[in-house]
Amino acid sequence: MRKTLIALSLVGSLSFGTTTALADEALVAALQLAGVELTNAQIAELGAAKGDAIAQAVARLVTASPAKAAAIAAAAVSAAPAQAAAITAAAVTAAPALAATITAAAVTAAPTQATAITAAAVTAAPSQAATITAAAVTAAPAQATAITAAAVTAAPAQAAAVTQAAVAAAPSEQAAAITQAAVGAAPEQAGAIQTAVAAVAPASSPASAPNASAPPAPSVPSSNGGAGGNSASPS
Repeated sequence: MRKTLIALSLVGSLSFGTTTALADEALVAALQLAGVELTNAQIAELGAAKGDAIAQAVARLVTASPAKAAAIAAAAVSAAPAQAAAITAAAVTAAPALAATITAAAVTAAPTQATAITAAAVTAAPSQAATITAAAVTAAPAQATAITAAAVTAAPAQAAAVTQAAVAAAPSEQAAAITQAAVGAAPEQAGAIQTAVAAVAPASSPASAPNASAPPAPSVPSSNGGAGGNSASPS
């Protein structure tokens, strides 16, 4: 029995090591396929990176090659989607001027992680919350509401600008839901949010919508005399 347990343990360890090695190879391969030139030292670092260390390695790559920031982020996220938020935050921190481009690339690579990616990017570069949100919504329009809520939660002071950017980037029919999500995430900014949205989508603003429930205008009594509709002629 003991020998069996030892054998199973060894098999499990070998299996884990093989899976990890394959994941490391996938990361290096994805980066190289994206046109990112890697030195032997960088390949070794990426091969040894696990968990958060992957994000740290990505940050160093972005710092060394900022022009490749989006490609690096996309490749890393596609190879390690579970680390998408950490990778995005690291890349944005390393190249904050490219925050929107990095976010769009990351969301495109892992759309199911869109909200986490957006929140991480906004947290890393709150002053760019609006452009980050617009980029994320453009990359994953079906998740516009959740993306907006995540961005507003990460940077409530930017709620109005974030919501306006999301509404402008999303399909028009999502404007009301996006606005509601933003107000829910930052109720203290409700007035500013609604004003900002009205500037880009007036039809979605309750204040600017036509009053469909208004009663019809009263009819003016006819001056015609009889039921036959003949007007009286002057004598």
